[in-house]
Parts: sequence; C-alpha cells; structure tokens
Amino acid sequence: MARIVCVVGVSHNPFHHRQISQPRSQWSPDTEKMVERGQILREKLSKADPQSLITVGNDHYHQFFTDNMPAFILGKMEVFDATYYNEVREFDLPRCRIPGDVRLAQQILEGSMKRGVDFAFSNEMKVDHSVVVPLMFARPEMDLPIVPIMTNCVAPPLPPAERFYQVGRVLRSVIDEIPGDKRIGVVVSGNLSLDVGGPLQFEPKPMDEEFDDQAVGWISRGDIDTAIRECTFDRMTGAGNVTHAFVNFLLAMGIARGFRCSYADGMKRKGSTQPFFAWEP
Repeated sequence: MARIVCVVGVSHNPFHHRQISQPRSQWSPDTEKMVERGQILREKLSKADPQSLITVGNDHYHQFFTDNMPAFILGKMEVFDATYYNEVREFDLPRCRIPGDVRLAQQILEGSMKRGVDFAFSNEMKVDHSVVVPLMFARPEMDLPIVPIMTNCVAPPLPPAERFYQVGRVLRSVIDEIPGDKRIGVVVSGNLSLDVGGPLQFEPKPMDEEFDDQAVGWISRGDIDTAIRECTFDRMTGAGNVTHAFVNFLLAMGIARGFRCSYADGMKRKGSTQPFFAWEP
C-alpha cells in the first residue's frame, strides 16, 4: 500500500525569499535562523525520499472570495502555475510551474468521499505563496508532483478546529489504502500568532507569545485534545487576525497520527513566531 513517509509544517512568510535573495553578508540573524531551520526540514523530507507531495495551504483571496469560499478544495492538474502578479510585485517571488499528480488527486478525492469528506475540486487551480514558500523551504527544486489542498482559514464561518484534524485523519486513511508502494510526503503551511495589515504587524515582538508557546507544546506532545479545545475562533482572533491558519497544523497532526514529532520549534522574531514542525514514522 501507499504510505506517508514524512510530514513537515512551516510558515509561508512571503518576505523570506526577498531576504535570502540578498548577499549572505546582509542577512539578519533572524534570516540566518530561518534558513537553518528550513534546512532541517529539507533534509528530513529528502531523506524520506517521497515520490509525490500533498501540500496544504490557504488561498489569500486570489482565486476565492467570500462569495465562493470552499472549506476544503483539492487541485487535480498536470501542472500548476504558481504565484500571482501582486506576489511577484510585492515580495519578489518567482513565477513557477509545479508538476501535479492527477492520479493521486483522484484517488484522494474518491477515497475521501467514501469516508465522509466531500472535497471540492478544481481542474483550473493556481497556487499562491502558501504553497510556493513552503516548497522553497522544504523542496526548493519543486521537482516532485503535488496534490495541493487549500483550506478556508480566512473567511468566516470557518470549519472548527476538530474538523481540520478529522480531515487529516481521513486523508491518512485514504493514503494507507491506495494500492501500490508509492511514497508520499506532506508539506503543510500555517501560522502561529500573527497580525497582517493591522497596527501590530511589525511590532518588535510576536503577537501572542503565550499562544505560540502553548501551540508548539501541543504539537510536540501530540496533545490534539487540548489543541482542539483551545483553538476556538475567538481565541485565535485574539492572538492575531490571521492566527486561524494554525489549524492547518491540526490537519497535519491528523495525517501524522502514530508518528513521532521529531522537530517542533517556534522561532520568535520581530512581529511573529515562525513555525517549524516535522513528523516522521
């Protein structure tokens, strides 16, 4: 049967590429630390030797808006165009073409429906920095075919935290029963406490260090019950206006059930704490 060989979780901080594009002599200590942690995840994923990747992120009102916002949508295309004009303009992100795994996408779609998760799907999906930036950390070659899954972390009403974990468990069950010996990696992006566009965006310290410390603890201990209980809409809103993307990591915990959390770090830096997680069999 197919199997998940590694799950990694990382920020999709769109400013990171611009920072590392500068000469290394101009890198800040924060940039150095992020590159070091990204290398840890990259090596773990490379050692696991996946043949395809499931990527989990969230759209930033590029192709979905409040009038048409799927809770969970899966892309099934031969090739995905990546990065939008504003991302190139604002963050110097490169335009990319990432191969897709249509067969795996169809298997996930059909298997999930049988288990009570009705993914929306798209044959015309374009992915943004929530997919591109994590791949820059974990698989910068972008040579492996992907199945992108986009979640709604931005437009209320949001699926509750428990639903994200349940969807992750269903994904794992589906993968475990796909015939053959395919090796599949998972790259998930999300946030810890974070405020974007508000007056606290560039504060000298993270938005909510208490939430960040607790959240990293839930991940490292595998404490999904507490994470689900604590990750209410109001609690996450109080920690920053886009902190809700943390629940993507609960989906990762569902996929990685039974694995050990081999790396969990919340790297505190100006304005935010950057997440770096890995789960391995």
